[in-house]
Amino acid sequence: MVYRIDAIPELRSGVIHDYVYKCVFTSDGTSKETSAARFRDLDSIACTIISEHKLDAIHDVGVSSGVTSLALYRKLAATGLSLSFCISDKYAVYGRAGRCPVRIIDAQGSVRELYVCGILGKREGVTTKFPVTRFLYWLLAARRYSEPVHWFALFDHEVLQHIRRGLIRTVDYDVFATCMADTFSFVRCMNLLNWNYFPLKSIESALRNLVESLKEGGVLQIGRTLEDGTNHAGFYQKHGTGLDLLQEVGSGTELRELIAKRFGG
Repeated sequence: MVYRIDAIPELRSGVIHDYVYKCVFTSDGTSKETSAARFRDLDSIACTIISEHKLDAIHDVGVSSGVTSLALYRKLAATGLSLSFCISDKYAVYGRAGRCPVRIIDAQGSVRELYVCGILGKREGVTTKFPVTRFLYWLLAARRYSEPVHWFALFDHEVLQHIRRGLIRTVDYDVFATCMADTFSFVRCMNLLNWNYFPLKSIESALRNLVESLKEGGVLQIGRTLEDGTNHAGFYQKHGTGLDLLQEVGSGTELRELIAKRFGG
């Protein structure tokens, strides 16, 4: 059974959401898979640091479905701290254009998939066992279209409820291009800036934007989750234009040397 991706936010099945975030790939080839309890150990440390340093403006970057953001939000809310909580993910926003075919468009304007009378046209993740699906994509995906694009967010339905209630706020943020100087006091960036995803120049640009988005004394949490489920991250505090390492989990972030070189962390 195939569900149109623009209908997903209206569904209430956790299974469907899990399927989407395992099978939807961004145009740079990175996946959006995540799980609710993925950062349980890191969240406890983050809450302690946020409380001790009185950090009140939180930004979770590249959140995929947002379920890990929701877990952190709930843990922070239980402490009674007064804070603002923002999330962002450039690739959580998709657009729908037209009726026949219906085109599903990513944030960069690329057609990810399309539907002709309910028949799926797609290339990525589709084998030669589905020649019609591959042919429809080849035939129609590159054609120009003039229909208006209606945008929707592929966040978990509970995350969307928190957004509608104003408990969590979304921000339009591209870690490689957006400058939001001195805006946040705690920024989390997990499983995004990995060496196997992006070249050095892109990672350096993203790190610079993340650090600039921190207020003086703000903290950056950065790292990744390995295939065995273990988290490896570093917590860095901003002082001037530099970063000081507060705490490491596991072997720390794989960007440790780059951070030390560029920011003295």
